[in-house]
Amino acid sequence: MRWRTVGLALPPLAVALAAAWVMLRPAPRSAATLLDSRPVITIGTEGAYPPWNFTRADGTLDGFEPELIRNLCGRAGLRCQMVAMDWDGMIGALHARKIDLIADSVQITPSRREVVAFTRPYAQTTGIFVGARDGVLANMPDRGLVLNFDKSSPAVNAAIARLRDALRGKVIGVEISGAYDLFINRYLKNVVTIKYYHTMGERDLDLLNGRLDVALEDAAYMGPLLATHEGAALRMVGPEVIGGDMGKGEALALRPDDHALKARFDAAIGAALADGTIHRLDLKWFDMDARPPAGDAQP
Repeated sequence: MRWRTVGLALPPLAVALAAAWVMLRPAPRSAATLLDSRPVITIGTEGAYPPWNFTRADGTLDGFEPELIRNLCGRAGLRCQMVAMDWDGMIGALHARKIDLIADSVQITPSRREVVAFTRPYAQTTGIFVGARDGVLANMPDRGLVLNFDKSSPAVNAAIARLRDALRGKVIGVEISGAYDLFINRYLKNVVTIKYYHTMGERDLDLLNGRLDVALEDAAYMGPLLATHEGAALRMVGPEVIGGDMGKGEALALRPDDHALKARFDAAIGAALADGTIHRLDLKWFDMDARPPAGDAQP
C-alpha cells in the first residue's frame, strides 16, 4: 500500500502574511558590504621588529609597516587600528577573531599557507647570517652569494654543503616559529645548536655579548643594527638566503575565508606599488629597494 500525501490548506491571512514577509525580507548582504559594516579593522604587529615595526617612547607604533598600513587603509576606505602583541600569539589571535590582519614582516611560506591566507606581497628581502666581526665565523665562505632555494641546482647544493661545514658545532640564534626557523631545521638541524627567542631584542643582546656564534635574520632588520655603535662589532658572514622555506616575500596574513578583505588590500598594495609609494617607504625605512619582483601579484 502506498502512503497518500495529504495537503494542508493555510488560512488566507497566513498566506498573505507569509508573502509579505518574503517581499520585505532584506536581501543577503554581500561580502563587501559586510566588510564596510565593520566598525574597525584590527591589525596585529609586534611593535618590536625595527625597521619593519617598533614602539616609540610614547607608545605609538611606527616603522615601515605602520606607515604602510595607514596608507593602505586610506586607499581601501577602511578604518584601521594597529595593536602590539607577541609574534608567537598572532596566528591564534587571528583565528580567534581578536585581530583581522597580521602585519609583521610575515613571509609567505608553504607551511603558513596551510593555516592563513595572504595578500599579494609588498616586499621581498633576503635572510643573512650575522656573527662577530672578529669571531670564528668572520671568514665564513660565500659572503655575498645569494642562494635561491626556489631554484635547486648543483651550485646551491654545493653551497649548502659548505654552509654545513662552516657552522658545524656552532650556536645559532633564531626567532621561534619564524621562517628562518624552518630553514635551519631543514638544512642545519643536526649540525648546529639552535637557540630560540621570543623577541629579537633578546637574541640581539646574546649575539652582541658573544653568547651566540651567529644569527640568521632578515637583511632589512639586521641593516640598522649593523649600523649602530654596538653593531660595529658584528658583520654579515656567509651567503644570503631566499625562497623555499623562507617564502615568496612579505605580505599581510588574514583568515582564509576573509575574501573581501583580501581583495580590498590586494588592490591597495597594487596601487601603492604602481605609484611608487612602497618604493619610497623602502628607501626611507630600509635604505634599499625591497619591492617584490614585478608581476608577483599572487602569493
